[in-house]
Amino acid sequence: MDVRRKLLGSFLAAAALVAATGGVVLQANTISVRSAAVTEAEQLARGIAQDIAVGPAPKREGESTAPLLYDPAALAVYLERQHGLHQRDIVVVDRNRTILADVVPDEVGETYAEDKGGQVTATMADGQARTFVEESDDSPEGMLQVVVPLTGTAGVTKGAVVLEYTQLYHQMLATTATARKIIVAAGLACILLVMLLGWIISRSITRRINSLTRAVEVIRDGDYSRRVGMGGTDEISRLGQAFDDMTERLEVSAREILAKEYTDSILANAGEGICGVGADNRIIFANEAAGRITGLGVDGLLGLDSGEFLPSGEDAEREVTMQRPDGTSVRVAYSVSVIAKDGGAVVVLRDVTRQRDLEYDLRHQALHDGLTGLPNRKLFLDRLEHAISRARAAGESAAVLYLDLDGFKKVNDSLGHNAGDMLLRTTGDRLAGALRPHDTVARLGGDEFAVLLEGASAETVEQHTQACLDALNQPFVVHGRKAVVSVSIGVVPEIAGYGDAEEVLRNADVAMYAAKARGKGCFEIFESRMHEQLIDRLDSEARLRDAVHRGELRLHLQPVVALPGKRVGGVEALVRWQDPERGLQQPGSFIPLAEETGLIAEIDRWVLFEACMTVKRWQDLAPHASPAWVSVNLSAVELEIPDLTDRVAYALATTGLSPHCLVLELTETVLMRDLAVTAARLEELRELGVKIAIDDFGTGYSSLGYLRDIPVDVLKVDRSFITGLVGNQRQQELVSAVLQLGHTLGLKVVVEGIETEDQLELLGRMGCRYAQGYFLGRPEPVATLIERMTTGSAI
Repeated sequence: MDVRRKLLGSFLAAAALVAATGGVVLQANTISVRSAAVTEAEQLARGIAQDIAVGPAPKREGESTAPLLYDPAALAVYLERQHGLHQRDIVVVDRNRTILADVVPDEVGETYAEDKGGQVTATMADGQARTFVEESDDSPEGMLQVVVPLTGTAGVTKGAVVLEYTQLYHQMLATTATARKIIVAAGLACILLVMLLGWIISRSITRRINSLTRAVEVIRDGDYSRRVGMGGTDEISRLGQAFDDMTERLEVSAREILAKEYTDSILANAGEGICGVGADNRIIFANEAAGRITGLGVDGLLGLDSGEFLPSGEDAEREVTMQRPDGTSVRVAYSVSVIAKDGGAVVVLRDVTRQRDLEYDLRHQALHDGLTGLPNRKLFLDRLEHAISRARAAGESAAVLYLDLDGFKKVNDSLGHNAGDMLLRTTGDRLAGALRPHDTVARLGGDEFAVLLEGASAETVEQHTQACLDALNQPFVVHGRKAVVSVSIGVVPEIAGYGDAEEVLRNADVAMYAAKARGKGCFEIFESRMHEQLIDRLDSEARLRDAVHRGELRLHLQPVVALPGKRVGGVEALVRWQDPERGLQQPGSFIPLAEETGLIAEIDRWVLFEACMTVKRWQDLAPHASPAWVSVNLSAVELEIPDLTDRVAYALATTGLSPHCLVLELTETVLMRDLAVTAARLEELRELGVKIAIDDFGTGYSSLGYLRDIPVDVLKVDRSFITGLVGNQRQQELVSAVLQLGHTLGLKVVVEGIETEDQLELLGRMGCRYAQGYFLGRPEPVATLIERMTTGSAI
């Protein structure tokens, strides 16, 4: 769209705006007139309603009046008088919309049905005046009606008064007709004036712009003699004058530019260095880029023997590292073009330093770890492939170590990712320091590293592996805090017999997992059986993952006996796995695997819910023969879950078991992981009413301090204190001291591991109140134990 159309469009938009403004004014006038008509009609209707409901105002002082509502004759006379006075139809209806009075007597007694929208009924319901349009055969355009409530002296609505105000509305609208005509005429005059003004202004502007455009097109074609010659002082005139001044200067500049050599301009502004060499090998020409690249400057190059900064050679294109006078070096690619006529040459220089540095950086990044700077998996596998080839060809010995940090995740989660990165960098430095300079140390990813030992005998491999263990078992200082981690190492001592690098690394990884399974902080040499064990472990893990969902877990209960009397005080919930392939599995065969893989949390939730539901059903079935509580073991993973309290509360609420019937057991090792967090979490559980027990008491970090700081209700003395108890006076004194300590602190003490009657009798004499062990009852299926207890069988 050209400028003229845009200007005309703008003025047309302004005219449309004027027309829209006039329309808004006319509409506002109509709305205002109607509002005034409604207000006046409503006031009149309310006055009539007041006369009908209360009575007309007395004509003389002291004269009493009666409501017209109850006098049909008087009401009819009153409406006739009002109709003659105001020339408006008036209808009076009762609560049932029955017409009590109307200027049309034939309508009296009929139901008022002209209000299609129910406005009359709504007004009688809430006492608010309303308007509506009554449509009839006599008045197809509709009659404007206002309805007001008919309210007595007691404030009770007895009906409604409907008053027509169509004539009033038209009278008011007629009074504004002249003003509306003036508004329309003024609007049309403004629109015509705006359009005329727009046409004049757009024609003036576009005429001068077209003149400038034609002049620019002429100059664009190379004719700098064209002038527009505009007078005036407005912006376009000043633009024309500036244009004429510019063309004059362009004409002068064009003559100066044409007088120069194009080649000089090109050479001076070239990004590459260009030197002209004479037949005597001396520089006879150099541009600024050549002086900058060589560091000699243009003056330093002129007259210089080209052999002093360009290496000799027959190659037309070469790349060399050039030393500058200031001591810096630059990588230069140059090409030589010989001029056959006079024996000279043209040399083009190009600075490729940054390009080569970038290529080196890209190669380094592709083959090295960005955090530690060590070779990455790709480079390590490449070097390992070459080492395997050399080992086969020359019979050299070589070995691979696969290292994984134990406890790195805990440091990373507790101290932050920056601390974890610092620990990984330090790990790389320590490994490099513990090995020979030609050994390869690589970071494979995460907290996993690999080492390639070439030319190393079996004894050397073991020495260097132990050196790596010793280096990484030393405490790390991260952000001022001491962090202790260890390392598990898998070793493949001879790599010559392997098919490829991936196989070597995979077997080293398998040996590393064997080291972790042995207890971490050690190394294992790969054996073929390890691969089979790993496959078996992966198979067990896959089947264990589905065990809960397939309903393969089984709940067993072991009774806790109250002494004396040998009655069942409570039960401990223990889990078994009904493996379809291996039969019923004891906890020791799958709980460690569950803890390593994180499945223990899901198993713990299943045991908690199943134990609560089982004991609740037992209590409902046999209230007098059921245990008073059930103990459920809580793992370290479960204790660290933020919503543990909510999960326990949900299990209790869902099963209906009383919180006082649930005891959660934790080992001392789990309790002491983070004393502050543990104490707060256990206090939340105790607020539910749940009891807390310390399992295996005396085998971990036993101290009176945590008995003071951690909310505990039950102590379970470990079975190791009971083995050899009979006949060992010192051990008896120790157990007796623990019993007295627990009772003094108001704790319930349960002694585990009772396997003989002598042990039971001796503990009874010591004051033991609760005991548990195979002598008193082995863990057994729920149904079996319930049947035995409810039938009155002895423990």
